[in-house]
This record gives sequence, structure tokens and C-alpha cells, in this order.
Amino acid sequence: MNHYKLRLKDPSGAEFEAEGPIEFILNEKACFLEDLKHRPPVLKTQDAPDQYGPACETGFWDKIIVFKNDLAELRVKSPEIDAAEAALILMSASRAINRKEDLSAITLSKTLKTSGYEPERLDRLLAKEIKEGRATASGTKRNRTYHITPKGMEKAYLAIKKLEPTNP
Repeated sequence: MNHYKLRLKDPSGAEFEAEGPIEFILNEKACFLEDLKHRPPVLKTQDAPDQYGPACETGFWDKIIVFKNDLAELRVKSPEIDAAEAALILMSASRAINRKEDLSAITLSKTLKTSGYEPERLDRLLAKEIKEGRATASGTKRNRTYHITPKGMEKAYLAIKKLEPTNP
């Protein structure tokens, strides 16, 4: 599989970076550019880095995620997707739709359960993803939060591709 990398910086200060298969990069780039069209002009007063990450509120994510009681839920379930991949998909959706870089362990656990997964311990479930650089964790016990990395977004995208043949 070919591996590509793309970085973009908009004059507004918004940045985009993607790494992985060409289909993933093109999809994320299209979402990023579409999001830029809908953003109001920003007057930059500080050199604070803009949060990167495309946000497609409609279309792409609507086929995968539905919100019930303020919790994201996978619209389509597949036995090919394990709980760790589902967690990455849910973190990607939270980042894209809600613009939340970090997701609390409690929220992530609840979204996994509403999606039909029953992880015993989230820290053990995501240990491999953290070790391989697909996610990061900060905090301890009840204050723990998880953050998806670009590498994790790539894996989430590949997991989403497994769902597509079963989409109506």
C-alpha cells in the first residue's frame, strides 16, 4: 500500500496534515476545504496554533454516526470492527463534528456501550493504540482523557471503509 503525506496551511491560520492512503488524504482534504468555506473570517491576535482537523458535519459522518442523548453512536455495526477500532472512529467523529480534541474516558466508554461494545477497561482496550501512536492518554482514573492522532485517524478511516459495503 502506498503511503502519502500532505500538509496545507490556509492564510487564516488553519492547518491541515494527513498521512496515509491516498483515498484517506483526499477525503480529509475535501472535508477540510469544505469546512474552510463555512468558517467566519478570523482576526488573529495571537500566534496560537489553530486546531487542525477537518469537520464534515454532514454527509460523510451522517452515514456513520448518529447522536442520541448527546452521545455519539455508530449507525452501522459490523463484526469486522473491534472495540478499539470503534473507539478510534468515535474519537475521530468527536474531533470532526464537535471539534473536541480530547474525549473523556467516561464519555468514550458510554459511546462505546451505546454502539454495542462492552469493554471492561478502556485503558486496557486502548493500550495497543497508545503504544503504536494512534492515540494518547492524559490524566488518571476518572480524569483520564484520550486524544486521537493523525495515525489513529488513518486507522479509523480504514475501519470505516470496512463498514461501507454494508451501508444501505
